[in-house]
Amino acid sequence: MDEQSLLNLLQSDPEQGMRQIIRIYGPAVHKICASFLAGRQREELEEAEADVFVNLWKYRERIRLSETYSLKSYLFAIARNVSKDRLRNAAPETLSLDVAVANGTEPEAPRRTEDIAAERWLQDTVSASLAELGEPAQSVFRKRYYEKRSVKETAAELGLSEKKVENILHRGKSKLRSILAKKGVTSYEEFE
Repeated sequence: MDEQSLLNLLQSDPEQGMRQIIRIYGPAVHKICASFLAGRQREELEEAEADVFVNLWKYRERIRLSETYSLKSYLFAIARNVSKDRLRNAAPETLSLDVAVANGTEPEAPRRTEDIAAERWLQDTVSASLAELGEPAQSVFRKRYYEKRSVKETAAELGLSEKKVENILHRGKSKLRSILAKKGVTSYEEFE
């Protein structure tokens, strides 16, 4: 069943539509929530997963599918946002200043748990998306953006012309943008 049919079923027969969507996308939603909520109690993870599908049901009339926005990308964005909200609203863990000083550690501005989880999820998603580009694009992107090589160095290391490397980067960015959108990464703000 394609995504538009699933969305139509959700709107015409919400119970059956939700059953189908949970069956198809439930494992992926679980994985996203689990990556953000790692180390949290199982009940909190289950509540987050349920919230994802409740939000989908609540806003089902507003969803418009396109080449860029799929049902899957909506669900993944909801899962990410629900998980971030749970982390943001959780009581922060505190460490006594006396204990920190006694241990010889100087207090730093703490990184928020939801930022760490979001960063890890984004890194995993980008890495998996790069793998979908195939070769030589995958190697070109890794050399250029992960290893910080210049176009000239990348071309020399991979035995390609500089023009070929530039073309691969140009076409690959567009394709990567599309792959990421299907996985729920829909804005560049998330790369900051």
